[in-house]
Amino acid sequence: MKVYKVKVNGKVYEVEVEAVDEKKGNIEAPVAEKHEAKAVGAGSKTIEAPIAGKVLDIKVKVGDVIKENQTVAIVEAMKLENEIQSLYSGKVVDILVNEGDNVKNKDALIIVE
Repeated sequence: MKVYKVKVNGKVYEVEVEAVDEKKGNIEAPVAEKHEAKAVGAGSKTIEAPIAGKVLDIKVKVGDVIKENQTVAIVEAMKLENEIQSLYSGKVVDILVNEGDNVKNKDALIIVE
């Protein structure tokens, strides 16, 4: 049994680790299923993530009519919940992310016509 110190979010923890069996190879994390974007018209506009983080909530559904400055999603970044507001009025034609997805700055979230 080995004892290690692990630092998580600035807090130090002592953990005991026991080697059960040693194998060579890589540990691979499961890959989240990617959402396939639908073909959209030329008049479509994209609502993008203004910050990198994790999608906590999607406040609209495909087919909803939204207004400019309406909150369409919540993205958590640095332990803060950020309301993502639409820059456009129109109809939601596609949602490109799912709750729990990690997004980068400028990633497409929602398509509006």
